[in-house]
Amino acid sequence: MSKAVGAASTADARRLVFPVLQPTGSRRLLQAGFLEACTKKQIFRTERQGCRMELIIYRGTHEIGGTMIELKTRGTRILLDAGYPLYYKGEIIDESWVKKPAKELLELGVIPQVKGLYQWDQPKFDAVILSHAHSDHYGLLKYIHPKIPVYLTEAAETLISLSLSFPIPKFRMENTMIFYMEKPFQIGDFFLKPYLMDHSAFDAAAFEIRAEGKTLIYSADFRNHGWKGYCLENFLQKAPKYADLLLVEGTNIGRKSESLPSESDVQQKVEAILKDSEGIVLFQASTQNVDRMISFYQAAEAQGKFLVVDVYVANLLSQLTRPNYRLPVPGGRYRAMKVFYPFPLGRLWQTKGREILCSFLPFIRSRISMRKISKKQKCIVMMVRPSMLSDLKKIELDPGDFIYSMWQAYRGKGSQVRFEKYLSSLGFQSHLAHTSGHASEAAIKQVIAELHPKRVIPIHTFHPEAFFAFSDKTEVFQDSWVIKV
Repeated sequence: MSKAVGAASTADARRLVFPVLQPTGSRRLLQAGFLEACTKKQIFRTERQGCRMELIIYRGTHEIGGTMIELKTRGTRILLDAGYPLYYKGEIIDESWVKKPAKELLELGVIPQVKGLYQWDQPKFDAVILSHAHSDHYGLLKYIHPKIPVYLTEAAETLISLSLSFPIPKFRMENTMIFYMEKPFQIGDFFLKPYLMDHSAFDAAAFEIRAEGKTLIYSADFRNHGWKGYCLENFLQKAPKYADLLLVEGTNIGRKSESLPSESDVQQKVEAILKDSEGIVLFQASTQNVDRMISFYQAAEAQGKFLVVDVYVANLLSQLTRPNYRLPVPGGRYRAMKVFYPFPLGRLWQTKGREILCSFLPFIRSRISMRKISKKQKCIVMMVRPSMLSDLKKIELDPGDFIYSMWQAYRGKGSQVRFEKYLSSLGFQSHLAHTSGHASEAAIKQVIAELHPKRVIPIHTFHPEAFFAFSDKTEVFQDSWVIKV
């Protein structure tokens, strides 16, 4: 018999979120064994022809978010991630800019100038490979030429499809190829092997990449203080040592004021807040941070409270669940989870029709009304976001507690400021219970020390120069420079 989700141990969380995705007949799937086909004869031939792998970081040498990296040989071009930026000229990017026309975004530099990548060009890339489903790594996907295949995990495809289907009418993920962790695959001259990493995005991958006798390792985004922290040890054990180049993220470098508690610490803090609260507890977290959903569910169940999520989150968790691993999904054994149907979802009838909304029907039996939430406030832990403000006003909330569980920089956005100001006016006490989805300085140093790369290039950081203190192999470049591997 499976153990209930309510236990707060790391071992239980490991069983909850460690995916071992299996092929299904309806997908275009990548088969194992390609890396082994990269024979010495092939490598010798490309080296004799004078080929050499080249690297171009279009965004990320001195910036967090919006990652775009090209790798190319004489015969193959691939793009690692296609991210929408988090910043513009050092400030958090205006969220309304996503609606600007592509021509204007190109002029602003939000969309980097890359020939042969976008819908308006002749396609010259062989593939786009996505490390995980965060918009600063996939947010430019809608501009990519549809003939260029997109390689990603099955879970990432699900997350991205759900995220983009709402703001982009009739959006569909097309021309996708599904890869599996530690199953090598080939794209032209490149041989890639993905590794599951601990990150705030579900099913995040790092990559070992080989071509023309060279080996490159791309860490993408990672950490070792989440529920899947053991993934880093697995990666360090299996990834090749003495690679020619290591691309390693440095998001948290320079953030001296930001602490990095473990995900278990976050759950314990949430439990303490729930225990002391005398009213409803509202919390705000990323809808795609599955680890955080688990933390709040386990904390709520431990304190004998109901966890209320909206139907979008319920559907997301349901679609990510597979027979060989489980997530808390409303209904069945997870009776402590209830589903709320926010008013804005009604507008989807005009833009999405029945296809999207029919996927919400399975949660009708777990539905909780505004009236019941209003009556049972002391028993409720409810996930909220600024777009639900009109619904919260109808609930007639009594004073309670609000837990912010996201990156602090988002709190400066206008909609967020208005949302928290309203809760404060009702007498809500505000709390912060969060940890970063990115590596600590110690974890970054551990990766460099244990992999022994010949060269280290920092990415996804505002402080690449700090890496000179981590390794004498460090090299710092500018965006769009051509780097010989």
